[in-house]
Amino acid sequence: MGAEPARACPRLFSRVLPVACMGLVALNDHWLKGSGWLPGWFTGKLSDVAGLYFAPLLLAELSLLGWPASGPPAVLRRVVGAALAVGGGFTAIKTWPAADALYEAGLSALWRNPVRNTMDPTDLPALLMLGLAVGTAWRSLGRGEAPALPAGGEEQGAGR
Repeated sequence: MGAEPARACPRLFSRVLPVACMGLVALNDHWLKGSGWLPGWFTGKLSDVAGLYFAPLLLAELSLLGWPASGPPAVLRRVVGAALAVGGGFTAIKTWPAADALYEAGLSALWRNPVRNTMDPTDLPALLMLGLAVGTAWRSLGRGEAPALPAGGEEQGAGR
């Protein structure tokens, strides 16, 4: 009985563009919004666009670290599932007052600071970024450009 080979997790989020988008959201939400440097409508849309690009890739990569998938089609299904979850949540907090209130209360409790979300259905076109995120993952998996991370908790070289 040989040791089972270690599975690898493709880099979906841990690449330059998704990490840069996460940094942009942090910069925008903590320094640019309300600073007067950029119009409020622009800083709001900026966070939506950048966040909707990186969030499904981050969720998919985290899920793959904990529960590896076998092969690119399974990885892509994970990315699509993450994109659908992010899109559903985003749509809910932008259009449904109860979801908005729950989102604000949850984040406020987590950050121990008041968090305010602006319900704005004009933010929904940013959902197109989910398609871009899925397309990026699909292209990188198809070309073998998504180098692998070690799967969750497994030590490299164990059992040799």
